[in-house]
Amino acid sequence: MIEFILSKINLLILVVALFSIISFFTLNVGGIFLAGEVKQELDKYTYSINGMLVAPTTCDSKPIIIPSKFSSFGNNVYYHLSIAAFTDTVNNTGTRIIFSVNDIKRPNTVLAASSVNTPANVVILDMSSGTPVEVLPGEELVLDPQNVPPLNAFYAVKSVKLGITTLYVFPCAITASGDTCTGSSGAKVQVNNYLSSRGESFVC
Repeated sequence: MIEFILSKINLLILVVALFSIISFFTLNVGGIFLAGEVKQELDKYTYSINGMLVAPTTCDSKPIIIPSKFSSFGNNVYYHLSIAAFTDTVNNTGTRIIFSVNDIKRPNTVLAASSVNTPANVVILDMSSGTPVEVLPGEELVLDPQNVPPLNAFYAVKSVKLGITTLYVFPCAITASGDTCTGSSGAKVQVNNYLSSRGESFVC
């Protein structure tokens, strides 16, 4: 009887140990795959923006839609996308635009990040108040594709005037029922009105 009980206890210990090992392996591998998926998505944004900036054009504009969520081993991961720009005043190498993703459940943990350096001026605009407000250097524009209404896209507009390149980045929403990026009342028009009030305008 004692031998039977001991054998069952040993079997239980083995099952618990195997479950712990498999769970640990799955969580770590899932995290690695998730980080890789997020990094690939962010790299698309930096490549796209870098292509706009280095192209020999005086103007360019592009809306970029971000995914509603990421998936890891069948689990949905909801997130915030942060966009920030930092000027390198020490080495004077221009401005670095940084895209980073945080898991909503772990807001202090960065899943992945990607950046691009440019000599252009970078202006990030926040539209949460209904009118464009410039995001200060070092601060972030946060997009939440699960918000209501969703902030699931951002518009990048390149403008070259008198040999000086400026990149404007501002949030908007693209859904099956509407598009706040463009149109007569879209974000792009509001940003142009904002620039007009400063004696500026898009050249395209």
